[in-house]
Amino acid sequence: MAIKIYGRLSSANVQKINWFCDYANISVINFNYGGVHGKTQTIEFKEMNPNSRVPVLDDNNLILYESNAILRYLSKKFNILVEENTEVNAKIDQWIDWGSFTFASPCSLLTAHKLSLPEDQRDGLIVEKAKKDILSLLEIIDNQLGKEYFIVGEKFSLADIPLGIWCHRCVNLKISFDNFQNVNNWYIKLNKMNSFQKTVLSAPLPPN
Repeated sequence: MAIKIYGRLSSANVQKINWFCDYANISVINFNYGGVHGKTQTIEFKEMNPNSRVPVLDDNNLILYESNAILRYLSKKFNILVEENTEVNAKIDQWIDWGSFTFASPCSLLTAHKLSLPEDQRDGLIVEKAKKDILSLLEIIDNQLGKEYFIVGEKFSLADIPLGIWCHRCVNLKISFDNFQNVNNWYIKLNKMNSFQKTVLSAPLPPN
């Protein structure tokens, strides 16, 4: 039985789940909610997620929100990208959260003021500050990738998913990796993955 994912395909947090599911060969039915599609303020949606945010997972009537919780749940349920070593798993969790919050924060601001908000609500100062913050954080990612083949170790892991999606958003928004060769090399590796091509590279940009 296919799992159901409520959330627009342009959402970085929805793309996390779609990328993982395609990688793991898990059947998914997507329903467009949020962005230009609306519907997150309806009673029906609020019953699934009172925060009115996407994505929401419906797995045979198990309703779950928060993209990282969904990611970890699916990984454990289907035994895909599960790391048994406690210390390595802690590092993976660290980078999942860092990519989803610390790095995602300025990336989200840049997305809002370059793509999502109506033009009369966009702020050029916020754009420039977000770009500066992103470049500073890319240095941290580049340093990490100077020590590892993927974000944590030699193998692709859950840690690569949030960062990979937000780095692709940076590419969409004309943030150059020219000064971050390790990030660029890793991004090239991700681009060669069929699951990344199908769920991230082909996804529409916000707010669609």
